[in-house]
Amino acid sequence: MKRIWLWPIVIGVLSLAGLIAGLVSDGTGDWLAWAGLGVPVALSAVFAWRKPRR
Repeated sequence: MKRIWLWPIVIGVLSLAGLIAGLVSDGTGDWLAWAGLGVPVALSAVFAWRKPRR
């Protein structure tokens, strides 16, 4: 069960941290927001365009 939920929880926490950083901080927080929101999008793109295993 832990193995199934580990990565979705990590991606959700990363997204939440990016959203909060984007709302409440400037400077370095902007970079954290870009990373926190960009990594989940990049991961989604990689897995969407990847060929399925047989």
